[in-house]
Amino acid sequence: MPTPEYHARKSPSSAHRWIHCPASIKLSEGIPATTSPYAEAGRLAHSIAELKARKRFMVLNKRTYNAQLKKLQEDPLYETEMDGYTDLYVETLEQHAMTFQSAPFIALETSVPIGLFTSENKEDGTPATGTADCTQIAESVLWVTDYKNGAGVPVDADHNPQMMTYALGALAMYALIYGDSIQTIKLTIVQPALHSLSDWEISRAELEAWGQEVLTPAAVRADSEDPGEPCPGDWCRFCPTKYTCRARAQQMFQLETDYHKGVPEGSLPAGWAETIKHDGHGPFGSETKRLLSDTEVGQALQRAEGLLSWYNDLKEYALQACLAGKQIAGFKAVEGRSSRDWDNLDAAFADFQQCGIAEAMLWERKPATVAGLEKILGKKAFAETAAGHVIAHPGKPTLVPESDKRKPYNFAEVAFGDQKGL
Repeated sequence: MPTPEYHARKSPSSAHRWIHCPASIKLSEGIPATTSPYAEAGRLAHSIAELKARKRFMVLNKRTYNAQLKKLQEDPLYETEMDGYTDLYVETLEQHAMTFQSAPFIALETSVPIGLFTSENKEDGTPATGTADCTQIAESVLWVTDYKNGAGVPVDADHNPQMMTYALGALAMYALIYGDSIQTIKLTIVQPALHSLSDWEISRAELEAWGQEVLTPAAVRADSEDPGEPCPGDWCRFCPTKYTCRARAQQMFQLETDYHKGVPEGSLPAGWAETIKHDGHGPFGSETKRLLSDTEVGQALQRAEGLLSWYNDLKEYALQACLAGKQIAGFKAVEGRSSRDWDNLDAAFADFQQCGIAEAMLWERKPATVAGLEKILGKKAFAETAAGHVIAHPGKPTLVPESDKRKPYNFAEVAFGDQKGL
């Protein structure tokens, strides 16, 4: 299993939040930590990834490896695709190692000190720690690689506070051995479920400057008696107070106020604004004031995404509050639509057949889907067997933020480009 991580109040995994909103640390005090099946599945996948990496880079005999892998695969949360995902992680580590002229030093699932930069200690007085999945050091490079099992949102390594904090901790941990020889920091996030591999590079001087100018000051503010007002943003997603934070609610309701205002400056072509200012009419008549411009549509989409997320968070909190006996004004928890199932499938079907119902009516026969069969067999076995039999159809157009790394949708490419299978 991965090295148990000390659950620091200002942990690397939540650094994106508390750097932007130092007040969230005090506001979330006393709120019990929670987990989810997704988080537990992630821990299991990390354990498999660590085991495979140890087999590849450390001394681990085949018998021990097989026994430990079998035990992990017996976990109820285990899914076949975890093997393909973790294989890709180890392959990435191998590729990193081969870029060095000499064999790198490799540390797996290592607790690195973060309290040196976040002013936080464990109960025993030693600096708080975070767990770096893999650290490779050779020549003048320190390379930190992180495995993420999630299939929700792609995580970018570029200026990623969690990864940068791990790198600072690794630098401090190995300073006695490598001194100032490390000058380049490389960060990689492997997220196989989304076919995402993100790399980023920063100099040691820039990383240490970030630690001194951004990370540490934010940690100091978070621990102060007056950390300032909460600052809502996309970092609210994993905040323990996201359900009831007043600043977040105020930001959402500000939407209504903003869209009662006039047409924003710069959203109309030159000359139109003056015409509207004098008589309320433009080339499209008074409707110019009543319709959103394309610029406003883009702005509304960006803000509405946060509104939808906030609404769903409120619903989740209100439901759990009602189930706990609390009163949420205007709402209550009720039993949802019921479902039915067989108490004993074999006995039930035997009774049907005894009453003259043909067995063929009791079973549905349908082909397995490409994704379903790949999940059962695993990516490698599926690819070996299904080669040449799978056709990849283009995905439907979907709207994403401009920061998304995928290229814009091109109708000509989709219409006339080759469709590639396996």
